[in-house]
Amino acid sequence: MSSPSGLDLALVLWPSFLAACLGSVLFFAAVDPELLRDAGPRLFVGLDREAGYAVGFLFFWAIGAAASSISVYLIRTARPREPVGNGGTHLP
Repeated sequence: MSSPSGLDLALVLWPSFLAACLGSVLFFAAVDPELLRDAGPRLFVGLDREAGYAVGFLFFWAIGAAASSISVYLIRTARPREPVGNGGTHLP
């Protein structure tokens, strides 16, 4: 596959950004980042609440970007379909 174009980056980053916004709102409406700091790995011990929101948002954005990247890859590498002619079989 060729190198990613600006359109490919937009197709990956914009929907994943919107998904991260929605995921962050829904997740952090129920979970306080300070609770995650106390229950999570020792890596997060020094994080305050705002940093917890930022780390959570970046996590959701990375997950969304991975899903969008797979979608773009599958679309770009799909085999072309053969057109259905009038003289062939008919679809039900």
